[in-house]
Amino acid sequence: MRMIVVDDEPLILEGEANLLRQCAPDAEVLAFDQPEAALDYARAVPVDVAFLDLEMPSCHGTLLAKHLKALRPQINIIFATAYRTFYEQALELRVSGYLLKPLQAAQVQEELRNLRHPVRSDGGLFVRAFGSFEIFFDGRPVTFRYQKTKELFAYLIDRRGALVTQDELVTVLWGGYEKHTSYIKQLQKDLCDTLGALGCGELVIKQRGAIALWGDQIRCDYYDWIHGLPAGINAYRGEYMRQYDWGESTRVNLEGGAGLWDN
Repeated sequence: MRMIVVDDEPLILEGEANLLRQCAPDAEVLAFDQPEAALDYARAVPVDVAFLDLEMPSCHGTLLAKHLKALRPQINIIFATAYRTFYEQALELRVSGYLLKPLQAAQVQEELRNLRHPVRSDGGLFVRAFGSFEIFFDGRPVTFRYQKTKELFAYLIDRRGALVTQDELVTVLWGGYEKHTSYIKQLQKDLCDTLGALGCGELVIKQRGAIALWGDQIRCDYYDWIHGLPAGINAYRGEYMRQYDWGESTRVNLEGGAGLWDN
């Protein structure tokens, strides 16, 4: 996990940075007394959590938060301030937390345990279904040769290990047009080749013209939600695979709590 702390008061900045290192010994913590420098850093390097002061002369904390979220939509913003005045603005920005100074270790640890966007510290394959669907390996986005292969992967994640036939895939991915039938094998090969190159080829299950993913072996925020794990519950903010219309039925079930703790 990579965290930044931004405050224009040097002594406070040093104290907060040391507190964060104490609360998260395995995290990388960088301190900035200039908001512009923090923003430049976030442009170049992914940042998971940002502790921001609010009253800074060169840039107000809420403005810095907007810039950071524009760069990194999944960043967790936690305001650290001596004022309650901006609490409502913080809620509007959908930040992860709002702490009053002086920061206390117990409060910081509680915020880090309940981040709005949970941070995966372990490597390997991770699938994000909440919000925009993305696939990561060791923290980096996974890309396929064909754009439709990503949607194929997403649909198999949605099916949670169930075998999906070629006809079903044609219906979902192309609305049932027969001319796309020949593309399915290309997409499946692209999927197998890409996962195989990552050392994850065993995740694909093929059987009599059908395909599935070995769901029990895949780390996914949606699956965490299903099993009632805090990481999945905290990650869900009303959006599920938002780029795919067919995901709406699952989103409706999520809103209703259907499937929670369903093994």
